[in-house]
Amino acid sequence: MIYSIFFIGFIATVIGAIPPGASNLAVIKTTVQQNLQESLKISYGAGIGEVFLALTAFSFGMIVQDFITMHLWVQIAVFVTLALIGAFLLIHKKEYKKKSSTIGSKYITGFLLSVINPPVLIYWVLVFSFLNATLDVGLDGVLLSLFVMGVFLGKVLTLYGYSKLGTHLATKKDNFKSNINVLIGSVLIGLAFIQGLKLLLF
Repeated sequence: MIYSIFFIGFIATVIGAIPPGASNLAVIKTTVQQNLQESLKISYGAGIGEVFLALTAFSFGMIVQDFITMHLWVQIAVFVTLALIGAFLLIHKKEYKKKSSTIGSKYITGFLLSVINPPVLIYWVLVFSFLNATLDVGLDGVLLSLFVMGVFLGKVLTLYGYSKLGTHLATKKDNFKSNINVLIGSVLIGLAFIQGLKLLLF
């Protein structure tokens, strides 16, 4: 039972992290335009951010879900942010020129991209609600630590898979670097469209 908590956290994270999101697209872009080592920094930061979201959901539970559901401006902010960033990337098609970055900036970028994601926070609220309804034991310090380890590893490994995908795509297509902004912008516009439908229909 103790070790199964680790795998539950790992599997739940992988399921939530596989759909394309800001962190996934960021590691692909960083791998293509810089290198795998730089994209791993984003992955580590995103892993810490995912742990932060999971712990927030564990600590506050339904309060978080009710806040996001009751405050329409949060959902609108997500829609507007995705749409604006997507539109900017579609317009800004220039090929990337490598620039120096401050120490830790990639870690911070990964963390912020992971944390500023209300749907993922709600996802973790649902995960913990499911666990509380199906498990006979509560998550004490040891079990919660194992769960957190699973969450971190699941996020990092999933993003590493996206990094390897970026490497593969870059080698298959010569102009992929110049088109990466178009790809990311298109995905973000698609996510914004889905968020807009949710606002209209629910």
